[in-house]
Amino acid sequence: MQLFVDTKYDFVKWRLAAVAFSVIFVLAGFGFYLKNGINWGIDFAGGANIVLKFKDAVPLDRLRSDLKDAAIQQYGKAEDKSVLIRLPQQKREGDYAGQIVEKLRQDLNPGAAPAALDLNFHGRDRLTDLFMQKDPATKGTNDQARTYYADLAQAIINKRSELGLFTSYDQLNTVPGLTTNVVQVLRGNSYLGAFNVLNQETVGPQVGAELQQKAVLAVILSTLAMGLYLWIRFDAMFGASAIVCILHDIFVSVAFLGMINGEVSLNIVAALLLIVGFSINDTVVMYDRVRENRKKIKTRMSFEDQLNMAMNQTLSRTILTSGTVVIVLIALLLFGGKVIHEFAWILLVGVLAGTYSTITIVPAVAIAWNNMTGRKRDITGPTSSRRSEEPARETGPGVRKRRAG
Repeated sequence: MQLFVDTKYDFVKWRLAAVAFSVIFVLAGFGFYLKNGINWGIDFAGGANIVLKFKDAVPLDRLRSDLKDAAIQQYGKAEDKSVLIRLPQQKREGDYAGQIVEKLRQDLNPGAAPAALDLNFHGRDRLTDLFMQKDPATKGTNDQARTYYADLAQAIINKRSELGLFTSYDQLNTVPGLTTNVVQVLRGNSYLGAFNVLNQETVGPQVGAELQQKAVLAVILSTLAMGLYLWIRFDAMFGASAIVCILHDIFVSVAFLGMINGEVSLNIVAALLLIVGFSINDTVVMYDRVRENRKKIKTRMSFEDQLNMAMNQTLSRTILTSGTVVIVLIALLLFGGKVIHEFAWILLVGVLAGTYSTITIVPAVAIAWNNMTGRKRDITGPTSSRRSEEPARETGPGVRKRRAG
């Protein structure tokens, strides 16, 4: 499929303007970092993230009074009654999130007996132990009975995950396999807690520092590896151009993240590594076309014209490849949810930056390298005839004419 046939766009002409635009964009993005600071995620900063879904209205005042150092914000839509709680880094290792959740469970369920089972909080093991103790299905206390009750407990947990949390015991009637006796046991020995934990994670300070170092190292090494690959496959000029191209795409993506005050997490590092791989794809294709054209073309052509020809010849492929990826990323932005929102944004910006840098930034670096090294890569073309290379013979009255034959 060809969208552009025999195009003759002068991409090289706009290379300096493109470089200026990229520099301004990156500087503006890093200006936001200077103003707002880096919004480190829990993966790098350490601390805890907790997502709670409440049965009734979210008790924001109570949460803020109990967790004075936490950042609390709405999670999802208002009708979901969910909040995201971000707790700052603690100086010791441990299940920080688990400790906070247990504290909130006790504070927000004041009338519950300490030994009672919270049907919106406890897991399969606690439910299984309760069923084994009460034996509502008269299965006994053997291993088969424990397996039966464990499956029953898992069915209840699955239903809770489907609903978000239980708001009424009547919802248990839709759980497959639950009998009236089982429901009665639950009614008499459990309560419906104020919230359900949708997600909780804890990262200690030491782990966060190690992840920061490894994330930076992963991006740097992958960039250098790509440049080394192109150096070996083509030459040093194309290897250096590829490294600059990748760094450009990473800086543009990170600058955009600063503009939206996005959270720097492991998801963002994964997005940057994907950008490194995607960015180099079009560059390799364009370099291949330049090398092929040198073998095929017999007419005189400057290095700038060679780059323009290669980019015009691969333009249709570039638009189709990048366009299909952009469509998928837009779908992720619209329907993917908040969890991958920033991941999709960074990938989208990185893909657009990679396409833009292939036709503007890479030629700018390659042409600058070509001019600085003095190793011209122009195609000189064939000579018109052997006689044209010979110097003109002298003629005149003082020159003796050679006799024919």
